[in-house]
Amino acid sequence: MAEFTIPKAGEICWRELRTKDLGAAIGFYTKLFGWTTKQTAVSPMDYKEIIIDGTAHGGIMPMEGDDWGNAPSHWATYIAVDSADETVKKIADNGGSVRVPPFDAPGVGRMAMVSDPSGADFAIIQFEQQHG
Repeated sequence: MAEFTIPKAGEICWRELRTKDLGAAIGFYTKLFGWTTKQTAVSPMDYKEIIIDGTAHGGIMPMEGDDWGNAPSHWATYIAVDSADETVKKIADNGGSVRVPPFDAPGVGRMAMVSDPSGADFAIIQFEQQHG
């Protein structure tokens, strides 16, 4: 992984493009903004980190398999939390929804896909270094 500083709870910390055409998306954004991409070292999945000035700011991943249904390609925003499990409870208690319950992403941390009461999707992430 390129340089990355673990953010504080509540910080918007990662942006992820989930795309149905990985090659076209990488070509578009690298030409448009001059980004570079690099296969992540923290996961065996096909996941490209977005590198700007030597620092990872986000990632690009293919939308493969049946899990995506008819969802279009889209960007996801991650917000850092101290505890994914406690945060999903707070989200539900405050009128939000849990779209994908907390799960462990080896080498990264624990995350969940959620939405606010108006239906706006976002993701939460408890970075692995914050466990324990």
